[in-house]
Amino acid sequence: MKLRLLFLFSVLLSVCISAFAQDDYYRKKAESYTREAAYCTKKGKIDNARTYTRYADSAMDNYKTQMRYASQADEKATQYLRWAADALIKL
Repeated sequence: MKLRLLFLFSVLLSVCISAFAQDDYYRKKAESYTREAAYCTKKGKIDNARTYTRYADSAMDNYKTQMRYASQADEKATQYLRWAADALIKL
């Protein structure tokens, strides 16, 4: 029983870590696209600036989605840990 709980905890921890890694990726992409849009605006390439601004908006939407997923995974992990703690107390 304890081995199952330890396994469950390690799986939940890895899921949370991967969710946080993905959201960082999208945040960095959004920052990169924003910098590129500013550069294009400075050079007078308005069409390219609009395109990169759209890319940045899309990346920010993906970032917010991943943050929501990470929050839900965190809540689920907390609930499972509570259940595991209750199960250990009953043993």
